[in-house]
Amino acid sequence: MAGRISALFNLIFTVLFALSSFGMAAGEDMDDMTPRKKKQEYRHVLALGVDQPFGNGSNELSPLIAYYWFGENFRNPDLYAQFTFTTTRIYAILAYRTNRVYTGVKPMIEHSTFSAWRSYNRGYEDERRSIRGNNLGVGGFFQYSWLRTLSTRVFFHPSYYLYRFPILADNDNKYVNMPHRHWQLKPGIEMLLSDVKETNLNRVKHGYLVRVEYQYARRIGYGTWYDYDRLWFREKYNGMWLPPTGVTQGIWYKSSIRDTHRIYFNAGGYYNFTGDYTVLFDFYGGYFSGVDRNNAEQIGYYQADYAIMPGYFNSEFYHNFYLISSLQVGFPIPFWSARIQPGFFVLSMPKKNEVIGQDRGAVTNWWLVRGYPRRFYTSATVSFSLLVGNLLPLFIDYAYGIDAMRAKSSHTVFLQKLSRGSHELQVIVVMAFGKNE
Repeated sequence: MAGRISALFNLIFTVLFALSSFGMAAGEDMDDMTPRKKKQEYRHVLALGVDQPFGNGSNELSPLIAYYWFGENFRNPDLYAQFTFTTTRIYAILAYRTNRVYTGVKPMIEHSTFSAWRSYNRGYEDERRSIRGNNLGVGGFFQYSWLRTLSTRVFFHPSYYLYRFPILADNDNKYVNMPHRHWQLKPGIEMLLSDVKETNLNRVKHGYLVRVEYQYARRIGYGTWYDYDRLWFREKYNGMWLPPTGVTQGIWYKSSIRDTHRIYFNAGGYYNFTGDYTVLFDFYGGYFSGVDRNNAEQIGYYQADYAIMPGYFNSEFYHNFYLISSLQVGFPIPFWSARIQPGFFVLSMPKKNEVIGQDRGAVTNWWLVRGYPRRFYTSATVSFSLLVGNLLPLFIDYAYGIDAMRAKSSHTVFLQKLSRGSHELQVIVVMAFGKNE
């Protein structure tokens, strides 16, 4: 496995380096390809918002908080610092940064972030199977820019994982066993080829992008985790237990995963026509081995880390292989720098799912295991943004999950008494102040 990945990345690096120089005329000024570090315009950036799903299933609101401080005014111009506070993460960066080299340390705390914190099945969220995870650690990274458009980044992040945290993640009254506290060592490498010019609050793009990232994770002390899905057994309906005997049945899953491999990839092509009319195409995906419901990729909704699929619930899908493509078209509106951007997304996942706790790893009642009913899921989106009073950036995003299936209880899910379609609305206000000199 390691040999194949090494050969694959050598091939990818060769291709990216060739692409970065493709089309350059013999007399073209090479200074245009020389990397130059970018300075943040403002010291403070604050974003506040909400993400609210609507439908016939569970509809939990997600508050969105993001504060960024960028320190660039040091006596030594090559020193850089950053502090970030978001809804589920707090981290800092202390770094040395030149035109070619960007290296530093990154201490980080995350809470309520693991996949198992959601057990969402076609509209029904089983809160007694959902667990919230937390971790803290200090990582390091080194990035080298070969050209203005081509860079390589390597990183290493050791962290300690715990599953009970006062107020934020007490994880009481669960019938799922809590995983053991454990360490995780995560090295990785990323290669990026990007020549994208962004203007107008990053809403207008022109250029291309190709990115590949590999991560390896080693769990130490994880032990064996037993995950339980009660399905629709032992559920009250109209004041009576289902089934009437009150017999508890369900599926027990067993995971002892130590080693996890992850590959992420994405590509984008963006064209800005005269008048700031844009066409944006994105294609991204991920392939993983050694994943259970506690470390699988979270697929769905606008705020996903990698697998963004608007119109579907936060962590609605867990899969070891996914592909997402999107096409969006942007139009300017002559009022307060407004823009509207409709789009269409397609998610593809193979029928076979290697995630333990989803389709694999059952040690009891394996005949009751049911995977996702579809291989393809689609959504339609529309984004609207403007500068309120020509000053305050406001972003409103709406998505309709065309193929989402929804129910309010687990037994209606398994009896296939479902309604189709779900809605997602995201509203964000952004403020920036304190210009970097």
